[in-house]
Amino acid sequence: MKILFLNQTFYPDSVATAQQLTDLATYLVQKGHDVSVIAGRRGYENKEAVFASRETFRGIKIHRLQTTGFGKQRFALRLFDALTFDLMLVLKLLFFPPQDIVVSFTSPPLIGFLGGFFCRLKGGRAVQWLMDINPAAAFAVGYLKRTSLVGRVLSWAFKVSLRSSSHIVVLDKWMKKVAVEYGGSHDKISVIHPWSLFEPAEGPLHQNESCFRKTNNLINKTLIMYSGNHSVVHPLATVLQAAKQMRADSTIVFVFVGGGLRSLEVKAFKEKENLSNIVQLPLVPREQLTDSLTSVDAHIVVMGDAVNGLVHTSKVYGAIATGKPIIYIGPKKSHVMDLLINCKQSHHSEHGDVESVVAAISEIKALSKETKERVAVENKMFYRNQFSAEKCFTVFSEEVLRMPMDRVELEPTTLSGMPI
Repeated sequence: MKILFLNQTFYPDSVATAQQLTDLATYLVQKGHDVSVIAGRRGYENKEAVFASRETFRGIKIHRLQTTGFGKQRFALRLFDALTFDLMLVLKLLFFPPQDIVVSFTSPPLIGFLGGFFCRLKGGRAVQWLMDINPAAAFAVGYLKRTSLVGRVLSWAFKVSLRSSSHIVVLDKWMKKVAVEYGGSHDKISVIHPWSLFEPAEGPLHQNESCFRKTNNLINKTLIMYSGNHSVVHPLATVLQAAKQMRADSTIVFVFVGGGLRSLEVKAFKEKENLSNIVQLPLVPREQLTDSLTSVDAHIVVMGDAVNGLVHTSKVYGAIATGKPIIYIGPKKSHVMDLLINCKQSHHSEHGDVESVVAAISEIKALSKETKERVAVENKMFYRNQFSAEKCFTVFSEEVLRMPMDRVELEPTTLSGMPI
């Protein structure tokens, strides 16, 4: 089967959607499919990074489009980058050979509309994979006005793309509800959650032997980590206030790993309050991810109240896979709570409830070694039973490709070797 994926990012880009799409495409090549990807040439976070226009990686034929690279600091310029991508994609698709299936992800806006247009023009089935619900998410955070010309055009295009898709993939039941409200057919929607970008480690990890701790001089510290994209949809004010309130305890360190708009917020707050208990670090390579994520004492997962059902906080899967306690800050009725209700030592706080975050951290710090090991075993088992990458790939094959497939052991390179 000839399968074409459309997404703004792909290997070797470091963002989660690029890596998860690479995992899926690699799996499909292993199953004998002819897989192509059209993506942008510029890095998503680092616009200075420019990748090859044509490349074959693990049997995947990659076509990359030249676009502008103004970056994400201003929404208008970000929208212009998206527009140039869409224009170049139109030109590329006009001369691209017909495909059996075209799977369009969410970024940039209009990509699903263009994927559907290609299928109507040249045949094949159009599939939408909604990593978030846009432009609704942009409306929710104030990036775009629903009544503006751009807002109305994007809403119309999104509704058309859903109605014309032969199948729609969403990440949770909350997104499915919104997709139906926008015109997607309930019977054509599959829920396929993301997967962790690393596999749970076997056996206990002695934290002070962690390379991550040694390299960053964090031995004998209680580490509270927020790792991943510091997006506008993930408000960090409550975490930062908790760090301020706990500044007197020199053994507790708040580690922020990754980039994004809110990383500037973290930096400004740290400098303004002169907080030595906040450490900011860049994204770590994927092959070092197990070490960095499992070396901490607790993970912070955040989601904004306004975007419930519109975005999916995928970092929670990696947090569960570590077996470590999790502190979730966000709406109680959400996909995150749907997962954490099954996890040991998971804590929930509403935005602004700094005291409950401080209390959760204090409780986690006081846990015995035996309790930590028991929590790790049970949470890792929950992840393996419910959220492995292979389970997701099987659902995709059976429900989207409509091709029941036998389970296979993934090659070791499938889920490793790329940066995050």
